[in-house]
This record gives sequence, structure tokens and C-alpha cells, in this order.
Amino acid sequence: MPSFSARLIGGLLLTLATAIVAQAQPPKRVLMLHSWGPEFGDLYARDMRVQLSRQLPGRFELYEEWLVSARFTDRQEDAAFAGYLNSLFADHPIDLVITLGAPAANFVQRYQQSLFRTTPELLTDVEERRASAPSLTPNETVVAISVSFPTLVQNILRVRPQTSMLAVVIGNSPIEKYWVGQIGESLEAFKNRLTLRFLTGLPFNEVLRQAATLPARSAILYVLLSPDVLGIPQDEDTALAQLHAVANAPMFSYTDAYLGKGIVGGPLISGEAQGRETVTAAARLLSGEHASDIRMPPVTLGKPEFDWRELRRWNISESDLPPGSAILFREPSAWERYRWQITSIAIVLVLEAALIGALLHERRRRRIAEMSAHQHMAELAHMNRRSAVGELSASLAHELTQPLSAILRNSEAAQSMLQTGSPDLSELTDIMSDIERDERRASEVIKRLRSLLAKTPAETRDIDLNEVVREVFEFLSPQAAAHHVILTTSLAPQPLLVSGDRVQLQQVVLNLVMNGMEAIRSAASGTGKVTGRTMLVDGAAEVVLEDSGPGIPPDKAQQIFEPFYTTKDTGMGMGLSIARTIIANHRGRIWAENRCEGGAVFRFTVPLARTERGRTAVQTAANQAQSEAPGSRVSGAFHAAQLRIASHDLALRDW
Repeated sequence: MPSFSARLIGGLLLTLATAIVAQAQPPKRVLMLHSWGPEFGDLYARDMRVQLSRQLPGRFELYEEWLVSARFTDRQEDAAFAGYLNSLFADHPIDLVITLGAPAANFVQRYQQSLFRTTPELLTDVEERRASAPSLTPNETVVAISVSFPTLVQNILRVRPQTSMLAVVIGNSPIEKYWVGQIGESLEAFKNRLTLRFLTGLPFNEVLRQAATLPARSAILYVLLSPDVLGIPQDEDTALAQLHAVANAPMFSYTDAYLGKGIVGGPLISGEAQGRETVTAAARLLSGEHASDIRMPPVTLGKPEFDWRELRRWNISESDLPPGSAILFREPSAWERYRWQITSIAIVLVLEAALIGALLHERRRRRIAEMSAHQHMAELAHMNRRSAVGELSASLAHELTQPLSAILRNSEAAQSMLQTGSPDLSELTDIMSDIERDERRASEVIKRLRSLLAKTPAETRDIDLNEVVREVFEFLSPQAAAHHVILTTSLAPQPLLVSGDRVQLQQVVLNLVMNGMEAIRSAASGTGKVTGRTMLVDGAAEVVLEDSGPGIPPDKAQQIFEPFYTTKDTGMGMGLSIARTIIANHRGRIWAENRCEGGAVFRFTVPLARTERGRTAVQTAANQAQSEAPGSRVSGAFHAAQLRIASHDLALRDW
């Protein structure tokens, strides 16, 4: 059979060159006779010239001829071709004739006596059934191949057990017609298992059409396709590529020359082994050994080899392949291509994940620590408020005693009037108004007190700093009067809406005002004064609290906000520290300085709220307060007033 691989040719040339150099003989003349025309895509001649020009310049003469008549049934041209060769080499004797394929081998055997009577002949790429040892002359030796078609079919059925039809692609030359009969006879044992269809005696276009429309569970066995029924020669590489493009069934063959060009694979004739045997025989012949002494065993089907791409195309599992199969053309996986890059990226990702995990763990620990610190600070602030209220207990008792006593007296007077036969209703109305006013006064004191003492989570909302300062100053006014301290305020004309916790901001103002009152009392300078002012400064609300005390010692200006720093004999030193923490949590700033005329000034700023919700609420409350006339609630019943007084009395007992 034809189709000699380029690897065989290259190996042959290297061995020939080695043999010639070793013998140091004059240049050898070698005739290579091809069975098919040069249009079949055989690159032997080109490779030969390249190898000769590199290794044996001027010492090796290669002659190539093509037995074109092998395509035709009528061989009348063979005699003319033999005469041509005889005249061509009459004065240039050939040292070795190498034939490729059975037609060329048959030709030289028929015309040996007239052409190459004493020239050694090396017959290659021919099946042993076409050139057995008994049929050889003393000047001939053969490197044959032995193809077992049953073995090829068994491989097809192993990897594609569902196969029920085998389409055999083969040409229409005399040698190919011979192989149609040989293949049919050798596969007789599979007639109950397979249906054979020979795609021969057809134009090539029809071969392509039938290959594209084969029934399901079919396979293709590609043998050889030289000329078609019209006598048109087909370049094997091109023909195989076109067949592979349209075939709807997997293709198999007998030689590895087609592996990588469209066949699935299996046990194949190795071109490398064939070339190795040919090189050995050619070297022995060129060294003077007689052809009859060189009898080499045929090259048989080797170990199975498969094209990984075709296995994927036809969904053939690697587990279905024969043991020990070699899989070629496997595309490297992403891991195989980029192993180091993937490993590096994986290491970086692991390190980043570990770093992120450590940071998240640290963040969680920090959050827990912050929450714990906030909780402790809230506890401390609550204790600070209770301590402050304890200091104000005498004033608070006095503040509550006055309205409660007034309510009691007014209620007794009202009862006395009701016992008379004709009570003065106008007088009763005035009494009820007094009771309601005193009830509101006591209720407001208790409300503020409960607000300061309440132990509730911080609640952020829009509040007016003007109201915060006003409430604290009103709350502390009895205490201030008891210590001869005048409390005054100068509030901004517009609401100063900030986002924060009302109780915490009240505590800041309370601590600062009480510190100022304590400073005035410790100075023993008579009547003192604490002034609270609010204003809008650079988009922030600022509160300024001034006192007329002795001021802050210059060397202690940076320490007064530190925890546990105090100038009082009984103080804890936490009031200003708590105030600084609260203002910091409200994204503000607090600081202190001395007045030029004496006394201290404490300032803190808090950013204004970003929404208008609080502003609208404050404005609505202001409008309601302005529209509500005095005495509008006088119509409440006397019994309801008593119930409210009783409820506040219970609240005081709870406290």
C-alpha cells in the first residue's frame, strides 16, 4: 500500500548519508520510483533535496520518477515508461532502486531484466500479500507491511460497540480493486455483525455525499483514495480533509500517516518502524550486502494510538479504549498550561483570604470592645446623672413641694366652697386654673427628672439645641437660686436642629452648668452668674456656657477633660470626660478657655441635622404653643386633677 510518512524519508536519508560517508565512496545514484503522481501530496522529493543539501552536498544523486500509469486499468504505457527509464539511465547506472507502493514494485519486477538486471531493488510500503519472499528475485528485498483488517474491525467495535455498518472508502485503481476483494474476504466472519458498504466506483463528490448521509451507528474505514471512477487523481491530504469535514460517522484507518488528519485511531502501522526497517535495509544494500541475504519481517499493526480531539468529537470514552493505548494531540488543561500562574494566584488568594479573615476577626473584636466601652460609658453616664440629681435633691424637693402644697390648699378651698349652698363659680374656676398650673409645674419637674434618670438605649433623632439648653436651665434654676447663682440664656432666634440623643446632650449641658455653679460657690464671691448661649457657626450648632468663677488653672487646661481628673474634694473626675465622649459620639468638638474678665468658658459644637424632619416638627410644636390660649384646659374636671396629682405622687415615691 502507498503513503510513506515524512519521518520514514528523513530517517532513510540520514542513514543513507551515514552509510555513504562511512564507505568514503564516490557519489551514489539512487532512483526512487513512486506508484502515484506527484499531485498526491508526497513531500518526499522536497525533504530529500533538503537533507542532501545539508548533509551530503555533491556526494549523493537522487532521481525520482512517478508511475502515473498505475491509475489506469490499461497498462500499455508501462512499456513506454520502461523504455524512457532505460534511455535515461543508460550512461548513468543506478546503485539502488527504491520503490514506494505496490504498483511501483510490480513495475520493476516486470521490467527488471531490461532495466535493472544487476541493480539492488528495495521494495517498500507494500503489503506482504503483494510481495512475499518466494516471489522475490535474488536482487530484490522488501520492507513489507502486514495489515490485519479483522483487527481493525475489532478495534472499531470495541470503541464504538453500537456500530452496525462499516463504510469502506477506497479508490478505483487496479490495486484498489484488488484490495476490495481482499477486505471483503477477510471480514467474512463479521457478516452477521456488520453491514459492509464499499464506497468505490464512484465520483469523489458522490463519495462525500454518501459519507455525509450514512445511517446512524455507522463507521468509516479509510484505506486509500487515489483516482476515482472518473480517473481524476485525488490528493490524499485534501481528500481526507474534505471527507473528515462532511462525514457523519467516525473514521478509522490502518496507518499512523493519517493520525491527526481526521481518523480516530487504533492499532496502526507505524511509519517510524517502517522507516527504521527501510533505513536499515538501504544502508546494508549500499554497503555492498547482497539483497538475497536481507530478509526482514513485515511491519505489523502496532500498539493502539488515538487522536484525543476525535475521541471528544464522537463522545468516545477513554475507558473504552484498549489497555495501553496512547492518546495524542491532547489539548493541555488550564492547569497544565498555567500551573505556576494558577498556583501563584491560589497562594495570593489564600493569603488574602487569611488576611481578610484576620481583619474581620479583629474588626469583630474591635466592635465588641467598642460596644462594651459604649455600654460601660452609658453606665457611667447614668451614674453621673444620678449623682448630679442627688446633689440637686434638696432643690428638687423644694421645687416639688411648692406646687404640691398649692394644689392641696386650692383643693381644700374648693371643697369648702362646694359645701356651701351657693358656691361662687367664678372663684371655683380660678381655683381650678391654679390647680392645673401647679400640676403642670410638678409634672414637668418629674418628667425632666425621670428623663435624666431613665436607663434607656441611646436614641438618635432630630432635636433642637435651644430646647435642650432651655430645659436644663429651667431644671437647675431652683438649685441656682439656693446657691445665689443667676442663670441666664441667650438662644439663637432660629431652631438649631441636630441629630442626636436628647438625654445625652442634656447631660452635657447639665454637667457644664453644675461645674460652673460649683466653681462660683467655691470662690465664695457672693452672687455669681452662669450664662448659656446658642448660635449658628459655620454650618454647626454651637453652645457656649460662661461662668463668673475663678476660671481654669493655666497648667490644667489640657487635663480637665481626662478621666478621673477633678479639683473637687468629693468629685469623681468623670463629668467632663463623659461630656467629651458624648460630644465625640455626636461628631462634635468640645473645649474650654478662660474669659478675659474672669471665669471659664466651655464651648461645644455639633453638626446640624441633614434632614428637614426635625425642623418641621419643632416648627409645628412652636405654632401649636403660640395658638394655645391660657386656661384652655380649665374645663377639665376637678376629679381628673386629683388623679394627675396622685399619679405624680406615686412617681415621686418610685424615684
